[in-house]
Amino acid sequence: MSGSARQTAPHEVPPGTRLVLYACLPASLSEAGDHSVASARRYVADAGWEAVETYVDRAAPFESRALCEGWHNALAAVEQGKAAGIATPLLVMLGHLEEDKSNLAASQARTGALITTPWAVVDAAGATVARRSAA
Repeated sequence: MSGSARQTAPHEVPPGTRLVLYACLPASLSEAGDHSVASARRYVADAGWEAVETYVDRAAPFESRALCEGWHNALAAVEQGKAAGIATPLLVMLGHLEEDKSNLAASQARTGALITTPWAVVDAAGATVARRSAA
């Protein structure tokens, strides 16, 4: 899997799929960051999926997820079978550093976790699929 997780195209996620919603937001955004979480929550609902848990870490988005409790809780929910994957406002929130990307890819390889975002641009079987949630 070469250190990067595969983002799942929205059309590949069946209705009713249970997902964890995860976001890593800078503390400096305060309430402004909540809009990205709300947008991702609408994306999940509009697609007919179910957000079973929501975890939000207030940390620098470009730093390691190693100390982010919500990140570990999101991965654990998938590992324990409570959710089939993770929805996040932006893919970079799942990890910017190579170590984080490798850990996410390893988790995805073990669990088959789906990863999706409202701004997904995914190469799906030769066709580029773009999806953006309605604001």
